[in-house]
Amino acid sequence: MDWKQLWEILSAADNVPIIAMIPLLAFYMYLAWKQAHANDVLIEQLAGDAALAKTHHRKAWPFKPGWAKEVHVWPFLRRKPPGISSACRKCWCTSIPGSPAWSCPR
Repeated sequence: MDWKQLWEILSAADNVPIIAMIPLLAFYMYLAWKQAHANDVLIEQLAGDAALAKTHHRKAWPFKPGWAKEVHVWPFLRRKPPGISSACRKCWCTSIPGSPAWSCPR
């Protein structure tokens, strides 16, 4: 197999999304590793200090004051915004990432 043949396989239309997901996979593997290490450090820290273990929040990355208290999920994002016509609603629904137009409320 030469480089031209490899390029033809990788650049085929059905393989491009798979190739594009490789950096995402690497990022999320790094993030999982970082969180696992932070949790291990926290476990060791709380195991060594009984007084801290009684009062600590037990999260490596606790809630910060500037963060949003609610995380909106798909059913909330799908709802009909007030005062929007049915013609605009289709544009609204298709502007939400991952939203097929047929799944929006009519």
